[in-house]
Amino acid sequence: MNCSKCGKEMRKGYLFTTKDGAFSFADRVPGVFENAKNVEGFTEITALAAGQRTRIEAYCCGECRVIAFRY
Repeated sequence: MNCSKCGKEMRKGYLFTTKDGAFSFADRVPGVFENAKNVEGFTEITALAAGQRTRIEAYCCGECRVIAFRY
């Protein structure tokens, strides 16, 4: 995959979290006591994986510091 910013080839690997984290996307980061699923624009990228690292195949451009992945 080529970088959308500079056009150079990106390095293939994995984007990952802490052992029990999950990736999500929303219009803003919810507070600690908020249910993240109720935040406007919430999209679940990966499910929780208790006791293991959540991971998703991704591509990284070290020069532009861009990460690209499909969910």
